[in-house]
Amino acid sequence: MEKAILLGGIQEIGIIKGNVAELNNCIEQKRILETKEKQVEKSISQKENAIEDEIKKVTRQRKTQLEATFDEQIDSVNAKLKNVESSKEKAKKKAIMKRVDMETADFRSEDEELHLAGKSVFKQEKIPFLYNNRLFFALYFPSGIGDAGIILLTLALAFFAIPFGLYYAFFEGMGMLYLALSYVCVILVFGGIYLAVGKTKYKHLEALNRVRAMRRSIQESKKRQRKIKRQIMKDKDESHYELGEFDQEIGQYTQAVNELMEQKIKALRDFDNVTAEEIKKQIIAANEEALQSLKAEYREVYDQGKENLEKLNRLSVKISTEYEVIIGREFLTLPKLELMEEAINAGNASNIAEAMTFITSTSQTE
Repeated sequence: MEKAILLGGIQEIGIIKGNVAELNNCIEQKRILETKEKQVEKSISQKENAIEDEIKKVTRQRKTQLEATFDEQIDSVNAKLKNVESSKEKAKKKAIMKRVDMETADFRSEDEELHLAGKSVFKQEKIPFLYNNRLFFALYFPSGIGDAGIILLTLALAFFAIPFGLYYAFFEGMGMLYLALSYVCVILVFGGIYLAVGKTKYKHLEALNRVRAMRRSIQESKKRQRKIKRQIMKDKDESHYELGEFDQEIGQYTQAVNELMEQKIKALRDFDNVTAEEIKKQIIAANEEALQSLKAEYREVYDQGKENLEKLNRLSVKISTEYEVIIGREFLTLPKLELMEEAINAGNASNIAEAMTFITSTSQTE
């Protein structure tokens, strides 16, 4: 076999060239098919990812729309509920004030009578109405913490704020003597006024004591009224105020909100369990043809690659066992085989063995 190949001529070289060319073509096809297989595989992966993304996107959108529909209805009912609660609160406040007025009416009536009686005493005794006020009775007939506070405030105003105010308004930077003068002026003026008014106190002491008692009764009455008001405000029993209509409407709206919430929860649960799966099936079905086309293309390329690889392996084994061991790998290239053909055609060699020798000697000479 070895001798027959080496003694072969143009015909044998043509057969070898055909096998080598076919092997080279298989190698090139292997590269092309492997590249195409990767591309189609990538396209399949991208398509599957796109389908998955579309499923997620559409499912999320539909679920958001479903939630938004229920939330809109719930918000609408809640708005009505808040309006009714606000109306109830206003009606309750109005009813509370009406109840306060009713339960303190007798006290206020008595207070008005005492107030008129006090004014009558001032008129009968010819006491200036200028003195019929809280400040006068606090300064000249003090009683209690409230009057003590008024006295302290008056002293602070008369012996601190006014003197310093006069000094900084008219004598700023002129020395402490002017501050002292401001104090003296204020003491003389306010002291004089206090003493002058005090004469009226002693002149009408009995009448003023009566008015003082009336005013004290009025103050005690106002305290009792405030206490009654606080008790009414703290009273949690709403049965006094005829708010049943509001409560009924609030109950209806509250029930409506609860029902909508239950429906929303059920609708979302059904969406997750049923609708989401239907959306998935629809999207998969819509893309099935394109995906299957890519998969069919992949199978076709894969089968071609497999067939080509089997052919490449057969040729490789054949060339390796039949030619490479005899001729050598370096001569099993198309350029070298063509040089052999040229050597034989030119008469420089009569067979493959001589052609190989000629090519080797020629290349060494060059």
